[in-house]
Amino acid sequence: MSVSQAVEAFLAHLAVERGSSANTLRAYGNDLDRYRGYLDERGIAELGAVRETDVGEFVAALRSGPTPLAASSAARALAAVRGLHRFATRDGQIPVDVARGVTAPTLRSTLPSTLTVDQVDQLLAGCVGEGPGDLRDRALLEVLYSTGARISEAVGLDLDDLDTGDRTVLLRGKGGKQRIVPIGR
Repeated sequence: MSVSQAVEAFLAHLAVERGSSANTLRAYGNDLDRYRGYLDERGIAELGAVRETDVGEFVAALRSGPTPLAASSAARALAAVRGLHRFATRDGQIPVDVARGVTAPTLRSTLPSTLTVDQVDQLLAGCVGEGPGDLRDRALLEVLYSTGARISEAVGLDLDDLDTGDRTVLLRGKGGKQRIVPIGR
């Protein structure tokens, strides 16, 4: 099977069977177009002709080309390539997953910055008053602070997601993933 045919089949699989978001499909499509172009430059038209060294050299080229990618972007591109090869292997298009053993660039691990207690107090103090908007804003800040929810998770909450007996809340995150977290008073 040609690289182009395999890419199109993989993207269709992500869209239809995995229900991937439009943003995910666009990012994977861009990364796989870059991969397809890389293989074309080397005269590799069939996915079965790709070797592990080709995948490794692709990742290295991403980090050192004329416009080098950040380690996180190169790692995302490798994830797309790994997904393509894993899919093609499971689907019987190629006999061996050559991308499986390729390691991703090391990412610098940094913790997100957090607000100080004074900064949280300032945020909450900004929501003074008893009007509906004031109460909503204060409740939203309390939910964000006590649960560690993302903004998108917090604004997507329904009243049914709150369990006042157990003091927990059901959050729906990226990709429809759900998690139950404790919530403050």
